[in-house]
Amino acid sequence: MGVMQGRLSPKPADRLQAFPAATWEAEFGAAHDAGFDFIEWIFEADGARNNPLWSSEGQRAIRKKISETGVTVSSVCADFFMVHRLAGTSAAEGRCNVNILQQLIERTAELGARRILLPLLETSALGSPELEAEARENLWQCLPAAERYDVTIGLEMDIPGDQYARFVSSFDSPRIRAYYDSGNSAAQGYDIAEDVRHVLPMLEAVHVKDRQLHGHSRMLGEGVANFPGFFSTLDEAGFRGDFVLQSYFGEDYLFDTLRNLNYLKVQVGRARRRAA
Repeated sequence: MGVMQGRLSPKPADRLQAFPAATWEAEFGAAHDAGFDFIEWIFEADGARNNPLWSSEGQRAIRKKISETGVTVSSVCADFFMVHRLAGTSAAEGRCNVNILQQLIERTAELGARRILLPLLETSALGSPELEAEARENLWQCLPAAERYDVTIGLEMDIPGDQYARFVSSFDSPRIRAYYDSGNSAAQGYDIAEDVRHVLPMLEAVHVKDRQLHGHSRMLGEGVANFPGFFSTLDEAGFRGDFVLQSYFGEDYLFDTLRNLNYLKVQVGRARRRAA
């Protein structure tokens, strides 16, 4: 079980999620104390060149915290591509963004992480066959780097599971897989216990989140996500991939994150007992 970077730091004033530039080092100790196995690193457009992930000096600092705490960085959340999209841009910008993703694959591997979460939703959603084709072509250009560095690209989408599965499977590559978000899909009105079945053969990891129907994030269990059914479906399928808390948190960020972690553990434990 892992935690999205920033959930163990004070909440940003203007958004739910951002790279915690001032507190990222302290989060390793907090994650260890809370019982998390790993952190999912945020690589976003704001300050991208100053992100520790992007420099040799920064990478050394990250590896030092990993060594001190035993908490690893298993994946990188590439929110950068919510702004600098892989589809729907000019040809020149598209080539630049592909180059950035290829570099990010290399830097992710240098850190010892083996997964990049690539969000294809909201501002970067693929709302037409033309955008899907463009994104597919650009991602194909990144596959040699993913194979060379042993990095998997997990696509996060909030479209119906059958469409989601068709897009992911169209790559016919073990380096392109699904990264399911329970909250985003539930907010679209999908029963996540059934919707996730479509992507089970290609499911890399899960963002654990709850949201209101067509609304904002909530504490786990306070939104519309069908968690009992969802975790039962995953357990019945033998899923043993990563769960990453990307859940809501307020002013008391540590209490809220620990409360969400406890909820997650209880739901997973109940699903496994039901299966037994």
